Amino acid sequence: MKKIFLLISLLLIITASIFAQETFLLKNASKNFDVKIKIAECEDNICQGKATVYLTKKNQTTPFQTIQLPNMYLELGKDKEPTANLVELYGENNSGVISDDYNFDGAEDFALRNGNNGAYGGPSYEVLLFSKAKNNFVKNAELTKLAGENLGMFTVDKQKKIIETFNKDGCCYHKTTRYQVINNRPKKVYVFTEDASTAASEKVILTTETLVHGRWKKTVKYAKRKGLLQRAIKKTTQLNHLLKLFD
Repeated sequence: MKKIFLLISLLLIITASIFAQETFLLKNASKNFDVKIKIAECEDNICQGKATVYLTKKNQTTPFQTIQLPNMYLELGKDKEPTANLVELYGENNSGVISDDYNFDGAEDFALRNGNNGAYGGPSYEVLLFSKAKNNFVKNAELTKLAGENLGMFTVDKQKKIIETFNKDGCCYHKTTRYQVINNRPKKVYVFTEDASTAASEKVILTTETLVHGRWKKTVKYAKRKGLLQRAIKKTTQLNHLLKLFD
């Protein structure tokens, strides 16, 4: 009798967890796929937890690929549906699903938000590249790292075939890094830093490092401190607004 009671209790727990899941269908997140998401729980305008993502080609019914995520994070719009393809360096609009061509091979790729593990508690993403050889989407560890250790999702310059990350340390040290993506691996080719962290200095140190024919070339310039501080104050104010959302 006791075993039967435990079995029934277990079944009730499993059933409750299944019905507690939220399901969304995003038809405008991708040019080629409809994106269906089953996620553990939603509260107010945020959904998070264990999730299953189904990618189905347009005008088809059978999923092309099913992706399991131990944690996913979705922001809901005013219509209580997940937003898609919204990326802000500072702000509250960072979607859970982003589609773009991250390795510039002409095929659509995906970035799925897995939480707020980025710098200053910002959004972090799992990056999946489409593999023509495997005919499916495969997680790329190095691009996922870039999308998880900086201030939000990296940006994509399709014309120059460059991806760009941004990071900071306090109010007065900013770093922009650009990468080429070669054989699905990011290769750093440009670093620009603005350093006004020395309180006694009236100048801002502007350092540019560029990879030219396999060698790094470095130039250092100095600018008036006021301009950087004004930009830093503006960015810090925006960041503080973002962080308040997660208090």
